Amino acid sequence: MSAAEVEVVREMLEAFNRQDYERSTDMFDDEIEMHQAPEIPDSGTYVGKEDFLHGMARWLSGFERGFQYIPEELVDCGDRVFARIGLRGVGRGSGVELEDEIYHVYEVRGGKIWRLFVFWSEADARTAAGLAG
Repeated sequence: MSAAEVEVVREMLEAFNRQDYERSTDMFDDEIEMHQAPEIPDSGTYVGKEDFLHGMARWLSGFERGFQYIPEELVDCGDRVFARIGLRGVGRGSGVELEDEIYHVYEVRGGKIWRLFVFWSEADARTAAGLAG
């Protein structure tokens, strides 16, 4: 893996945050897999772009339009990309502002994201990315 894979992740997140969902979605492999840690609300595993997009829609349905994943740290880890992500959004109905962090580990192949692992724990994410120790 190289800096090019880090840029794929950065570009996908930036497109999502601009609400350019078509561009953001195009950056995922048709065989995308998303694996969420069990402590994440409504967690699950999603395989294939349609299933992945269903999972994302399920998560985002709880927020007003404009929810953002802010890339605060992106690290090339050889065969994976570690990402510390700021979550920013407003709860639909409640109006409660969310400001938190979550951790992603991405795998990129052929210029597209094909695996995403989601963690609440930074230590767990760093271990999964090969950064621990």
